Amino acid sequence: MFSKLTYFLNQVFQILRIEKNHLPVFTFLLVLSTLFWLLTVLSKEYTTTVHYTAKFVELPDDKLLINNEMVDLHLQVIAPGFALLAHKLSFRKELPLSVNSFISRKKSDQWNYYLFGEQSISQIQEVLPTNIQLLHIQPNRIDVFLDEKAERVIPIKLKSELEYLDLFRLKEEVLLEPSTVIISGPKAVVEVFDEINTRLLKIEAINSNLSGKIELEPLNHSEINYTSTVVDWSLKVEQFTEGELMVKPKINNIPKGYDIKLFPEQITINYLVSLDNFELVKSNMFDLSISFNQNNKRQLIDLNRQPDFVENIRLNPEKVEYYLIKK
Repeated sequence: MFSKLTYFLNQVFQILRIEKNHLPVFTFLLVLSTLFWLLTVLSKEYTTTVHYTAKFVELPDDKLLINNEMVDLHLQVIAPGFALLAHKLSFRKELPLSVNSFISRKKSDQWNYYLFGEQSISQIQEVLPTNIQLLHIQPNRIDVFLDEKAERVIPIKLKSELEYLDLFRLKEEVLLEPSTVIISGPKAVVEVFDEINTRLLKIEAINSNLSGKIELEPLNHSEINYTSTVVDWSLKVEQFTEGELMVKPKINNIPKGYDIKLFPEQITINYLVSLDNFELVKSNMFDLSISFNQNNKRQLIDLNRQPDFVENIRLNPEKVEYYLIKK
């Protein structure tokens, strides 16, 4: 390929009778003439069509844009070659259009803002470079749809998978700070959401108080904004221990003329309680009873009352034998 190019240049030099020692001068003159030719061509004005994308700015304060579709503008213009070349080389071909200057009308639950005809030409001419004259625009009418801006306070719901070591429990609900978030966006969209979830908080083998930060799970709508996307969380745990008490059950429905003797007379109650509350547990907080039924050889123990801060209660035994004694 290089040899063919060398041969071609040699042929050109022979035809033009250019000697090799004159080559630098010839190259300089060629470049200079080309530069003058480019300056002449680019300084002329041309009628052509250029393409831009509309960028909607200066929206009314109480409204939000709900259609984010691209609006392509085809502009017929008169402009010098320099301006057209600059447009071609530009990476961002956006024209800012002020929605505040659009004509507005309410359409169902939305607002329709639009430009058309001479109004659109005059506004677009203002944002074009001064050396570009706008002749015509397509589309002739530019529409955008806005909705009323609304805000709503909704609660934050924690999604969690928490696993504790044996004898450790969650002391109280996991605390979120803040516990609510303000969402804003189009009124029709904001009213759909009643709560927002966090990302999944998954922790294993918990045996101490913990805290951290967690992101909110985005609502399934791109037009919703949040006052916060991250919340603080904290959890408190308490250690449990096993306790044991002896309680004598009350007996109901004893046959007239008889006393009853139970075997055993007292029931062992085993339970789990937090270390903080261990000393608070008393036997009178438990109420055990038997509804005597002479047809049963063993009588079932009923647990009627217990402290609300104990758990995993077990009675031993759950049934007792008895002996009726005639008075």
